[in-house]
Amino acid sequence: MSQTPADSPYRWRAADLEGIRIALSIPARMAEIRAINDAMADLEQLYPDAIPTARRELDAIAAIDTELAGLNPEQLMAPIETRRKAAIADALPEDGTLPVKKADVIEFDTELLREETITRFGVGLSIEQALRRQRGSHAQALVLMLPTLANWSRDSQLSSGGGSFTAALERG
Repeated sequence: MSQTPADSPYRWRAADLEGIRIALSIPARMAEIRAINDAMADLEQLYPDAIPTARRELDAIAAIDTELAGLNPEQLMAPIETRRKAAIADALPEDGTLPVKKADVIEFDTELLREETITRFGVGLSIEQALRRQRGSHAQALVLMLPTLANWSRDSQLSSGGGSFTAALERG
């Protein structure tokens, strides 16, 4: 079965323009859409062998965005420590009440009835930070293939102001 030009891995898919716009945080205005379309056409005409790689980067970014959207609040905040104190279920009397008189409390040490649970997370990155770092590396790879789009991005890591190479010159 032969491939039609639309099925070719060396051509853009219909959803790729919007995928690029989202991946590179480019606003959805006419000038930006035209710039994305021009960059895609240039890559397709000048270096079509890069399109399968660019499409893989787009797919990876879409998968990370889906995973980021599914994170629960605990994963987003990445708590360092969580403490919980509660009475041990089997240590309470049948009616569930603890002693209230001072003499009873002395005989009946309530600290022995406490259960403490502590959850600590390592010093490393939170799940969200790790995913955002991965997403950023995929977006930077995409910008390497479509360099003119760096100027349109709202992401400071990708735009030419935030990610450009700078060096100091010395006169000797």
